[in-house]
Amino acid sequence: MKHKFGRIMLFSLLGALVATAGSHTAQAQAGGGSLPGDSMGGAALLFRKPKNPAASRSGGGRLPVNNNSRKAAVVQDRTIAKANAARSAPTPRYSEAEQEYKLATRQDPTDARGHEGLGNVYLDQGKFAEAALAYQQAIKVKPEHLPAYQPLGYALVRLNRYPEAIDSLTRSLKYDQNNAEVHNNLSYMYVHAGRFQEAVQASNQAITLLGQSGQAYQQGLQNKKEVLSHAYKNLGNAYDGLKQYNDAAEALKRATEIEPANASAHFNLGLALYNGKRYTDAIESYKTVIKLRPQLAAAHFNLGLAYVATNDKASAREKVAALQKINPAMAAELQRLIRN
Repeated sequence: MKHKFGRIMLFSLLGALVATAGSHTAQAQAGGGSLPGDSMGGAALLFRKPKNPAASRSGGGRLPVNNNSRKAAVVQDRTIAKANAARSAPTPRYSEAEQEYKLATRQDPTDARGHEGLGNVYLDQGKFAEAALAYQQAIKVKPEHLPAYQPLGYALVRLNRYPEAIDSLTRSLKYDQNNAEVHNNLSYMYVHAGRFQEAVQASNQAITLLGQSGQAYQQGLQNKKEVLSHAYKNLGNAYDGLKQYNDAAEALKRATEIEPANASAHFNLGLALYNGKRYTDAIESYKTVIKLRPQLAAAHFNLGLAYVATNDKASAREKVAALQKINPAMAAELQRLIRN
């Protein structure tokens, strides 16, 4: 299976806030947000397609100390360059890239670049277990090899191996402690692992670093506002896990202020407000979501539930009518709840 990436992709795996206040459960479904892959409930794991390993000896492994080792280093660099070219071709030649990176690992098992490149090839194709093993080998060879840590964490998340993903990013902080992206992603992972207090701490650290640095994160590629918005979404999700719904709503409101057009931030805010039994405020949040994403069935359904909670059954029935055109099953469920 070929795994495709955008320039930057944001993933949320089971990261949704689920409203449990009142007698009904609000829905949290995929959709919304400002970038592909953004989903209702989080979209707070920041990730982008890994770059190719450096095609020069400065990128990893041991430096040559004599003529023979220098010659071997030249051969190794050429192998890495050939593998990189195959992976980066307009139509990627993954089989060729895989074979060349494997050759690089045999030529010099101490060169982390070959293992890193092999992990990239597997990750591109959605082979997450194989990718994880390759990145782990790169780190074993060279513990300070930073390019392997974040994609390793991502691969482990896709395998639902959250404790290992947390361990991976935590170890990377030894070499890159002020990376706001890493702290943000750790918060996301802590939420999924049910370690909500640690998630709060990690989110706040990301927010603090972003404020101090005045930039997104050290690798670049994404603007500060986007990263900061997702850090606040993670913070809101963490507070929700702690059932501190007012704190969750405050964090999520901050996310909506940073990115007013981010539908998932407004959706999460609505869920937190609903959880905190602030139904009137939740109604306004869901109305905003619907303006941004008119066809998002979960937003119509949740708005209908908020109307039911305020005993505005007439408005709830209007949401039934809207849902009948989008999601008849949800429409039927909302109608049943209105009658109860």
